[in-house]
Amino acid sequence: MNVEKGKICSMQLFFLFAGFVQGSVLLVDFAIGISESQTWMVILIGLGLAIPFVLSYVALAKRFPGMNVVQINDAVYGRFLGKTLSLYYIFFFLMTLSFNIRDVGELYITFLMPDTSFIFLLVAFSATCAYAVSKGLEVLARISHLIALIGIFVPICTTILLIDQMDFSNFLPLFELPFARMLHGIHIMMAIPFCETLVFLMIMASLDKAEKAKKSILSGLLVGTVSLFIVAVRNTAVLGNTQTIWTSPSFQSTRLIDIGTVLTRMDFLIGIAQTFLIFFKCCLFLYASVTAIAQIFNLKTYIPLVLPVAGIEVILAATVFQSKVDHAEISQNAGIIYSAPLMFLIPPLTLLIAKLRNLPNKGGKNDS
Repeated sequence: MNVEKGKICSMQLFFLFAGFVQGSVLLVDFAIGISESQTWMVILIGLGLAIPFVLSYVALAKRFPGMNVVQINDAVYGRFLGKTLSLYYIFFFLMTLSFNIRDVGELYITFLMPDTSFIFLLVAFSATCAYAVSKGLEVLARISHLIALIGIFVPICTTILLIDQMDFSNFLPLFELPFARMLHGIHIMMAIPFCETLVFLMIMASLDKAEKAKKSILSGLLVGTVSLFIVAVRNTAVLGNTQTIWTSPSFQSTRLIDIGTVLTRMDFLIGIAQTFLIFFKCCLFLYASVTAIAQIFNLKTYIPLVLPVAGIEVILAATVFQSKVDHAEISQNAGIIYSAPLMFLIPPLTLLIAKLRNLPNKGGKNDS
């Protein structure tokens, strides 16, 4: 039995997916130190390489309609091995959620509210996420179109206002980045904005028409990627090689907007947009975490788990890294390694085993 009773439509899935990918907008600033002026290229290559893995998530969800990843693991691998793999998924959800919560705290401490207590920011943000998740997936789906619109409107708006500041020679010469760094950047892009979408294996179970999942997912992936691509192009065109010396090229580039001394200090738009986008991404990770835990323990509802898990995430976000530099280095190197089997190996392998075993059995859905 699935712990989530609500249903979402294919259009809502599209906006959920687009908003989730856009929630990785901070990654563009994060990746510039590695891929420099070739960040736009890394995004496109990462998308192309990630699509087959994303399609494997969709195929898995379509093969087991109405079942989340915990139920799928039980059906394919059996209860013991299936639960073990599900714990791996939960570990990934929880750790990634703590990283994103910390991202918000560092964003506000660095750029928006430097005199505010870091812990207070984490608690306030996590409590807001917990409140939203407690209202259910249907509520998150109903606001997803607003999040996706913010994610595409703000990059386009700021890019238009910065046209007079752009120098497209900043993209030259092409292909000058060392191969090792290019590969590193592509791996980061594949793992974080694109293949983190395996969290939707906990969400697509609530889709009313599973056969429409592929179109919605691919469309949402494209829209989310367009947002990231625009941000990368804007920052490189405006700042050039100097973008690597700034903590946040996005903030620095938008601070250059000056239209008749009226439209100035537009960087507040970046802060607002990034807050909403990361908030939405964190809500989906928190939702996936608590529903997966509830499913493992056969609970009737995940609601009692929301606040305790959010509290644990605040502690992790506040203590797992010693500094912002430590956060960036570990995420760039260790984070994309421990999650790689879960993103690139286990879902395609699960799909292959299910096909070989002709699962699910026609007699039922193998609900756990």
